[in-house]
Amino acid sequence: MIFKQALAPKGETTDLTNPAPWFLNIFGHESSTGEKVTVNSALGVPAVYTCVNILANSIAKLPFQTFKKTSDGRVRDKKHAVAKVLETRPNPYQSPFKFKHLIETHRNTWGNAYININWGADGRPKELWLLNPAVTEPHVDVKTNELWYYTTLPNGKDVRIGYGDIIHLTALSTDGLKGKPPIQVAREAIGSSQAAQKFKGKFYKHGASNSGVLKVPGMLNPEAKEVVRSEWERANTGLNNAQRIAILDAGLEFQSISMPLKDAQFVEGMKYDKTDIAMLYNIPMHMVNELERSTHNNMEQQSLDFIQNTLSPIIKQWEEEFTYQLFSEREQLRYYSKFNLTSLLRADSKSRGEFYKTMWEIGGFDINKILELEDMDGIGEMGNKRFVSLNYTTLDLIEEYQRAKSGASKGGEENEEE
Repeated sequence: MIFKQALAPKGETTDLTNPAPWFLNIFGHESSTGEKVTVNSALGVPAVYTCVNILANSIAKLPFQTFKKTSDGRVRDKKHAVAKVLETRPNPYQSPFKFKHLIETHRNTWGNAYININWGADGRPKELWLLNPAVTEPHVDVKTNELWYYTTLPNGKDVRIGYGDIIHLTALSTDGLKGKPPIQVAREAIGSSQAAQKFKGKFYKHGASNSGVLKVPGMLNPEAKEVVRSEWERANTGLNNAQRIAILDAGLEFQSISMPLKDAQFVEGMKYDKTDIAMLYNIPMHMVNELERSTHNNMEQQSLDFIQNTLSPIIKQWEEEFTYQLFSEREQLRYYSKFNLTSLLRADSKSRGEFYKTMWEIGGFDINKILELEDMDGIGEMGNKRFVSLNYTTLDLIEEYQRAKSGASKGGEENEEE
């Protein structure tokens, strides 16, 4: 299978009792801390989980709608087959929100999201199914220059799927074919975060007690040493024994060889490389609950930057790929898919009121449209009428008005001369 060929050096095999490095890399990358970083272990780091979830939620909550171009502009088409799979049910087991959320989760963990299109008898998409990115690999046939996707189905069957049946969304790519997993790029920061979490857990598991040595008078055999050690740990470690007074008898003497208890603030103050991880996913720091340098004004600006610089490129890739793959070449002349960003850009009630008033005064919105945007019922046919001020007119009518005015003035002067 192409997945195996891509990972293993040509002609090289390995033994499971002593696996080669290339085999170990299949199951994760080891950081300098010694921690093995995989998708599942990385999501155990709060900063990674938060960043991935923020991006997934931001995309999943946006309506992904289908539009048809008309001579007057565009109209939303709710009856097209593409609208059904994007807005109603991508497949029998997932809602649009869950479907989009999982796509972004795959893209931000594995670096790639693969959606298999199940076509109906009419040649239009009937269902959309997500493939497991861990066992899916794109491959270009050098003889035919065709792109294929090799994957393993849940039933264990290996299949090859053509490019026309796959929607492929990627993270940053260095070859234009496959995205680079963000977790692989940030494995050092994530690895140190995993190590810090384990350290913190063990630290408080032992009641924030010190590591050290017990000095005893005389020599002890191995069995006696284990008895002394286990009895000491049973009596003096764990949160239930924290802050209790230890009693040393039989000439025992404890000597600390690690950090004192007051340095527990070191663990509390660790940020788990939160800044590096948030920077990797291009998430503003206030969104990962890092508020040291945040103010109301710069938080508002950071939120706008998040929409423009983080979400906009992601949204653009979605719109381009889904439109190209779900519509035929002929349909692409009239149809396209686009996210509705209204909910994302929704401001406070005062700002929305001012915006609606401006759009109503210039005839951009009718009353029913404003009520629809506010999830309220319309007022009937009268609400479909648009209003403009009588003080406004078009440029060509202004020219005619000026000519008529000029002619009227000239005629009046001639009459006075007579």
